[in-house]
Amino acid sequence: MKTIALTGGIGSGKSVVSAILRIMGYRVYDCDSRARALMDGSQEIKDSLVREFGRMAVSTDGVIDRGYVAKCVFGDDEALMRLNEIVHPAVRADLLQWMGACSAAGCGCAFVETAILRNSNLRDLIDYEWNVNAPEEVRISRVMARNSLTREAVEARIKAQASEEACNGASVIVNDGIEAVLPQLVRLVDGVEK
Repeated sequence: MKTIALTGGIGSGKSVVSAILRIMGYRVYDCDSRARALMDGSQEIKDSLVREFGRMAVSTDGVIDRGYVAKCVFGDDEALMRLNEIVHPAVRADLLQWMGACSAAGCGCAFVETAILRNSNLRDLIDYEWNVNAPEEVRISRVMARNSLTREAVEARIKAQASEEACNGASVIVNDGIEAVLPQLVRLVDGVEK
């Protein structure tokens, strides 16, 4: 089975590309949504969040205060690294199980949507990288509208992901709202499946 990472910064349109691939019949592992589910379901992760970021990280009824944790880590590289050290091992283990299930089901290729491929220690599991790209102003507008965040908050998140530049061998998918995405995906998928 060939594994393709869908990378790109916040607001680039990775989720749109993932949705199209699912419609095309491919399996897609979304690292962000799986990380949220794993965090919500793991008392060990919640306990670690409280130890690292204080009792306000998790409410008394066991709900993670994502807004509080986000304020703790965005703009603070060391705090973000500590959060990643808590969450990334669980995501990697979950991804390996998912890949095993895909392989057992006879999938020819499967996709992994992630904004932080190298920083998440998943690069060694990936055969190809497709970088979803959009101009920064488009990304900022998308995230501000989608998440009701200020421009400054979006820019801080973009900056936090800035070290995650596509590797030289990555294929680029332009998702600027002008160029059609589907023909680009068909061409790339044909290249991988040959």
